[in-house]
Amino acid sequence: MKKLSLSKAATVVLTLISLLLVCGCSKSSTDTFNKWSDDLTRALTTEHPFQEIELFYGTDRKASGSTAPEKAFSNEQGNLSWGGCTVAIPYDKEIKDLKKSRFTMTSYGLSPTCSYEVTDVRPLPQRSFETTLSKRLSDNPENSALVFVHGFNVSFAEAAKRTARMSYKLQYQGAPLFFSWPAQSDYLQDEQNADHTVPQLVEFLKVVAEKSTAENIYLIGSSMGCEPLCEALAKVKLNPEEMDRIKELILIAPDINRNKFAEKILPRLHNTRAHITVYTSSRDDKLALAHKKRFGVRLGDVVNNADLPGIDFVDASDVDTSLDGKPRFVKQTSIYNDIANVIK
Repeated sequence: MKKLSLSKAATVVLTLISLLLVCGCSKSSTDTFNKWSDDLTRALTTEHPFQEIELFYGTDRKASGSTAPEKAFSNEQGNLSWGGCTVAIPYDKEIKDLKKSRFTMTSYGLSPTCSYEVTDVRPLPQRSFETTLSKRLSDNPENSALVFVHGFNVSFAEAAKRTARMSYKLQYQGAPLFFSWPAQSDYLQDEQNADHTVPQLVEFLKVVAEKSTAENIYLIGSSMGCEPLCEALAKVKLNPEEMDRIKELILIAPDINRNKFAEKILPRLHNTRAHITVYTSSRDDKLALAHKKRFGVRLGDVVNNADLPGIDFVDASDVDTSLDGKPRFVKQTSIYNDIANVIK
């Protein structure tokens, strides 16, 4: 016997319920129920496409041993490991489909999730990571790679979701990658972990630049993750051709001491021609916490930056810079719109 699809089955069930209830109801209650039934039937049978996106990752978190994808890695420091993971993207009627690439999969029917969800995590040996990434990039609509480094108090699963959300919002068709360091909920401990992660992040960037076929590489850091990303870019040893493929360094509400960046980090970035964009904010939650824990102006603060020529500073105070998908302002434009223009 032919199996009914979920949407057709839902229609049949609702129709039967309607017939049964109509027989014993008054006309007014029948009309109310019919309207409710029609609305629910339409909602259940609308075949919105939902999509899953394939991400590649590097992490120096210790594996947890859990079989649950969302809990694959702990918040403890470990050795550098590599892999791929899948994130389900809930349908957004304003954005609709994620543009197709060799990193996306489309299904039709009811979305399995109302929010971003990590559905699979696949650890890979480094060699397999390199060959798989290159194969996916071959014949891809866009031969580029986006590398995201998260900030303070972000789990591995949340880092994957933020990377997937960024790809979806940007309608990005290149290879989406992220590096997840063992961020916890303790600010001072996270500072130490971010510092310890630099050598592993250097190795990750080196592999992406040397072993992938990406012609353009975009680096995006958020909050406390901006400092290890800048340090890694300053320390990575690549030949001039490989270094030139790193086109953009985007720092979102960077939690870096501004004097340290100006005096000790920026002069060491002479090895790259990457264009640098810094999104500043006077309303970022993580920067507000940083001011309670540390003295001094942060690079992400809204100040006069005339003494740092060659860097594009964008005041994003009216935009949610957390990247966690939870809108904080009633009137809000998307930071992704501006980032999309930067990486074009």
